[in-house]
Order: sequence, then C-alpha cells, then structure tokens
Amino acid sequence: MGYLLIVVFTLLNLGESIAVRTYAKRHGSGGMLMNAIVALFAALFFLVTDTGGFYAPIEMLPLALINACLFGAGFYFTFISYRIGPFGLTRLLSGFSLLFSIFYGIFSLGEKPSVLTYIGIVAIFASMVLINYKKKGDDDEKGVSLKWFICIMTSVIANGFISILTRMQQIRFNDACSNEFQFISIGGSFLILAVLGIILDRDKLPYILKHGSLYGLIGGVFNGAKNFLTLIIYTLLPLSILSPMKTGLNMIATFAMALLYYKERYTKRQMIGVTLGVAAVLLLAI
Repeated sequence: MGYLLIVVFTLLNLGESIAVRTYAKRHGSGGMLMNAIVALFAALFFLVTDTGGFYAPIEMLPLALINACLFGAGFYFTFISYRIGPFGLTRLLSGFSLLFSIFYGIFSLGEKPSVLTYIGIVAIFASMVLINYKKKGDDDEKGVSLKWFICIMTSVIANGFISILTRMQQIRFNDACSNEFQFISIGGSFLILAVLGIILDRDKLPYILKHGSLYGLIGGVFNGAKNFLTLIIYTLLPLSILSPMKTGLNMIATFAMALLYYKERYTKRQMIGVTLGVAAVLLLAI
C-alpha cells in the first residue's frame, strides 16, 4: 500500500508543479500572492479532512511556526525557480532535498536499511549527479542563472527541513495532531505570503487575483493532498526508504513530462541518469 501511495504522491506533486509553473511562465508577477492562494487551499484541505477534532498542544506551536516559515520560503522560491528556469532541471535538482530526510532517518531515528536499500540510495545520488551535471561544450539551458540556482537551492533546503520537522512532530505527539500541525504550518505560510504579497504587489492585486486564483486553487488542492498522503506514508515505510523512492519516481515523471510535453532537451548523461533512477526505484521497492 505504501508503494502505491508514493505513486499517487508523485502524480499529485507533478500536477502541483505544472499549475505553478504555468502561472509563473504566463503571468510572472505576483509570486507571493499566488502562492498564498496555494497555501490557503492546501491548509483548508487539512482542516476539512480532520475527523478527530482540532487539537493543537502549545508544545507543538514552535515547530509549526518554524515550519510555516519554511513552507513560505519553499513555495515562493520554487515559484521563482519555475519563472526564470527550465521545468525539468528545476524539478530534478529539487530532488536533493531527500538528503535531509535520509540522513535524519538513518542517524537520528536509527533506521536500518538493507544492502539493496543502500545500493538504491547510492544509485539515486549517482542519478541526480548525471542528470544535473553539464560539462563545458554542452548546450546551455535557457534561463539557468546564478539567481535560479540560489532560488532552487533555497527551496531544496526549506523542503528538506519541512520533511524532518513533519516526521519529528509525528513521533513526538504519536500522530495525534498531524492534521493540526500541517494546518498551522501551511496556514501560517499563507499569512506570511499574503501580507508580504499585499505589501509588495498591492498595485497588481486585481490582476493577480484574476489570473492566479484558479492556478492557486489547483496547486493548493494538489499540495494538500500530497502532504496528507505523506503523513500516511510516513506510518507505513521507513523514512530512509520513502525519501529515495519519492525522489526516484519524481525524476522519472519529471523527465517524461519535460521531454514529451515541454520539449526540453537532455544529454546522453542525463538519459543514463534517469535510467539509473528507474533501477534505483526498483531496488528500493524490493
């Protein structure tokens, strides 16, 4: 069941990325407000799906507030990365966020991966290197710049710590208030992004609401659904196995979408990297 849910997670994650990327490329401005809409609907998803009554202990609030800032940074800098960089490379590089959760699972939670799992993890890392590495003489990707690299790496760091804090909260409170934690975290990011967006883009507010609301709704529902699935998957699979599998399937889906739909070009090394990623996913699923 856990492996099937990871496949569903991958599709939801891809759908969210397409919605955000489409708005970013077509309209460009209003990244704060548009992502505030995404965060709003993602947070509401956790409020609607909560069936045990809203329970948020005071001890949970510091983690949730930190997570809110991380979510806000992740939403916004991913948006900027899509706006100024290529879809495929942005999503493929975002896979480095798995480093945080893998090491947290192994070194902090004491998870004991099998030999095949270690081989799969190494294969995932090798796959990411092959996919993202470009030597002198390769065709340059349009839009790739130092600004893009800083934005996507900021997003990677934010998303990496989000996965750690989410798992920490589940363990500390024995899954008793996972929906509440996500609602406060993502809802807090909504407030942060909305306030900053109104301050910075108040002159473009009607335009952003007109064009960004639909994309924000779609992206928010997909985001809420994928994060809700993540809470379930965390209870079914070790973090050190879950994270590489999510990353491997993400690479496969990203590669296919970028190649077939967005018509982005790949080098031979990148093709080998994706093939290695497929093999890694199979190893992790055994």
